Amino acid sequence: MPVIRLKRILVLSTVWLLAEAATAYSQLRQYASSAKVVQFSGVVVSGIDSNPLPFSTLLIGSRRQGTIADAGGFFSFVALAGDTVRFTSVGYRPRFVVIPDTIRFDAYSMVVPMEQDTVMLMEAVIYPWPSKDKFREAFLNLKLPESEADIIQKNFNLAALREQARNGKMDADMNYRSLMQQQSARLYTQNQVPTVNLLNPFAWVQFVKQWKRRKEVERLQGESYKDYESAPSGVLPEYSDEE
Repeated sequence: MPVIRLKRILVLSTVWLLAEAATAYSQLRQYASSAKVVQFSGVVVSGIDSNPLPFSTLLIGSRRQGTIADAGGFFSFVALAGDTVRFTSVGYRPRFVVIPDTIRFDAYSMVVPMEQDTVMLMEAVIYPWPSKDKFREAFLNLKLPESEADIIQKNFNLAALREQARNGKMDADMNYRSLMQQQSARLYTQNQVPTVNLLNPFAWVQFVKQWKRRKEVERLQGESYKDYESAPSGVLPEYSDEE
């Protein structure tokens, strides 16, 4: 007997649910037939700078119908007067828009501004090493770059500078000056006997002056390099302009 009663209760409940569903469906069809069809269109924009929001989602909750805005935020679809449209976009709060049921035309358009939704994320700390042991190993094997003192010491190596000057090639400016000197000498002695400076006393005086000046420069450079080597680490010697 209890099993038969349970079956009867289930059958009656099913029949009642089907009747309610049919009644709701008929009411919805009657409402849809009596409601006014409207071409709803517009643009979804940001409420901060009024820039279009691409690919926003539009949904009518009562009928589960809707559409998606294009890349420029424009949308257009068929709705009924009195429908409530839900607008959603990533990073913005949802907004509900009710299509007025008192409109006199078959088209309704509007600009829908969306309010930005700020979400605070938790801090995420990313370490480049998986453990402290790996960090210690990488730190001990770290090769530090050259310091300014090491670079200056290499630049003050006079032997290396002389070797570079001896084996280095002339640049464009040096080649240009050499060519201009040759052209000047050729034009100066054109149609004349070339001058021989071996017997010119002024040329010898100029040669001796240049030789003494070069020796003086080499001496000063050698003293500067010795002072640099004897100076404490990280401290450069001071020189006066008179030298």
